[in-house]
Amino acid sequence: MTQNILFDCDPGSDDAIAILETFAHPEAVKVLGMTTVGGNGILKNVTRNLQHLLWFLKQETPMAPGQAEPIIKNLKNATEIHGENGLAGPTFPKEADQYPIANNNGVTFLHQIISQSETPVTIVATAPLTNIALLLKVFPEDRQNIEKLVIMGGTLSAGNVTPAAEFNFYVDPDAADIVLRAGIPTVLCGLDITNNTGLSADQIKSLENRGPASHLAYEILMPYFQAEQGEGLKRAAIHDLATITYLLDPTVYQGHQYGLKVNNTWGELRGKVEIDDKATQKNVLVLDQVDIERASQLLLDSLAILDKQLQ
Repeated sequence: MTQNILFDCDPGSDDAIAILETFAHPEAVKVLGMTTVGGNGILKNVTRNLQHLLWFLKQETPMAPGQAEPIIKNLKNATEIHGENGLAGPTFPKEADQYPIANNNGVTFLHQIISQSETPVTIVATAPLTNIALLLKVFPEDRQNIEKLVIMGGTLSAGNVTPAAEFNFYVDPDAADIVLRAGIPTVLCGLDITNNTGLSADQIKSLENRGPASHLAYEILMPYFQAEQGEGLKRAAIHDLATITYLLDPTVYQGHQYGLKVNNTWGELRGKVEIDDKATQKNVLVLDQVDIERASQLLLDSLAILDKQLQ
């Protein structure tokens, strides 16, 4: 059955790969709309990156920029990993800049789609959760038409910005806390699994001459992997990809249910995911095991599908 999704992102190298996999499977995933948020880069840059990707994929998916800054604190981005423009590697022609913007307010854009949908929608979020938290606060009635949230963020083990915190949750811990405690069924794809998934150097190199989508993935992943090697990772950890891979084939993963909260104090634990012993329900499935080979093969197969479509 086709799943109707809204995709909130901050492209971002790993967001870009997740977007490629998404549009290789229209039979399984229908993208009703996409929004951007300040995260891996400033809002202007990540919005332009999404325009470029949708233009490349020959899509007509409506998109809208959302919040430029976290709810409370100033934005910390990740240009050291993703490049100054948020998406190091590929270049696109000027005409890609003209991909249309459907709405100038991502939060109301999400609300309009959710409130008008005849069936519940799934929200995929691969960025700081600022847009989603504001949606739930400003339009609480939308919760009843959200089937589930599939989020890349957080960790119950070691962080990648601080010892305690993963990047997306560190950037806007207030938003992350609001979303995880909203009571909506949630799948959390955190560093517990995403550090162990992705492509090896040899797999990335194999993409260079396969076709247009594979070559784009190669251009994105080579500088991304080189940046990540500085953090000691032995493969390109395509963190955001786990959200879409989960939607396409949940059997690739296993996890455990928790009630969670996010530390939004200003100390060294800011952004840390914590088990909430007082939670009235265990609404968050935390993925903690993955079949790495199946996940990698799904991406390679998806790129091959796009290569045929785009040639």
